[in-house]
Amino acid sequence: EAALMALDVGLGDEVIVSDYTFVASASAVIATNAVPIFCDINPSTLVMDVTKVKELITERTKAIVPVHLGGNPVNMEHLMELASNYDLKVVEDCAHAHGSDFKGKKVGNWGDAGTFSFQASKVLTSGEGGAIICNNSELADKIYSYIDCGRKKDEYFYKHFSYGTNYRMTEYQGAILRTQMQKFSEQHELRNQNAAYLMKELNKIDGIKTMEPTPGTTNLGWYVFPLVFDPAKFGGLTKSKFYNALNDNGIPTDDCYPPLHSLDCFKFTNLKKGIDYSKANWGGEKSNDANFPIVSDVYSRSVEFPQEMLLAPREKLDNVIEFIKSLKNITLN
Repeated sequence: EAALMALDVGLGDEVIVSDYTFVASASAVIATNAVPIFCDINPSTLVMDVTKVKELITERTKAIVPVHLGGNPVNMEHLMELASNYDLKVVEDCAHAHGSDFKGKKVGNWGDAGTFSFQASKVLTSGEGGAIICNNSELADKIYSYIDCGRKKDEYFYKHFSYGTNYRMTEYQGAILRTQMQKFSEQHELRNQNAAYLMKELNKIDGIKTMEPTPGTTNLGWYVFPLVFDPAKFGGLTKSKFYNALNDNGIPTDDCYPPLHSLDCFKFTNLKKGIDYSKANWGGEKSNDANFPIVSDVYSRSVEFPQEMLLAPREKLDNVIEFIKSLKNITLN
């Protein structure tokens, strides 16, 4: 929200956002009085399909918010080329992607700004809070002012130069984060090793497909470990039964994000009054799953393991692999 506001995204503008992400990626757009335009995903990488972005661009498009889901980078090289051709701003949502690189360049450094989350479930956490990075001092000053009640650095405390709010992190949270950062490199390496092992072994199971790193990814900062299963290969097992079987047998498993186009909060009647959402490619009759076939299918068959599992001993991962194999055998017999 702060980055979009500082980039002058506002009333009537359109911002292209992945349909497969946490609600905040799009509610931040609504907060600026702009319109989120949802983009379907790549079925293998589960992130924004850059080839579909171009068809969503209109004369009202102001920005793109690529979401590096689960730590998996969007193809930023192609996206930035597209953004440059249409003079669009890019705010990278790196909430999941601490430590991720695309073609040797850290995520968050490709776009006009990169935003990171330190919420409780993240691989770097201070309980709540976040950070914004950019390489433009004027933009940085605007962001600083917005998150600090419209103040400017080194000015009198009760001088307020523009509209702003209070998104400041407390010193206590900052102290917690500094401690977490000391552990990050070691944990990051372990998560990568364990994720690679799970990918290799789980993809041997007919009917299981794990998230594929985007081609060009040189470092993936795993936040969650998504996998998509084929019910037909598991005796017609439903997603809810697959999910419950894992959890009931001591394997911590979460549901994935429901597609944003399906959420009640983005229906016309629940949005801000006085903003023209009628031309958006979602809402009303356009919010059905047929307009977002990939994400709708993926969500109906996917679950994810939390990042804590990727810090577990190898024998724990073997238990997960063996249980899924046995679950498949049980459902087919």
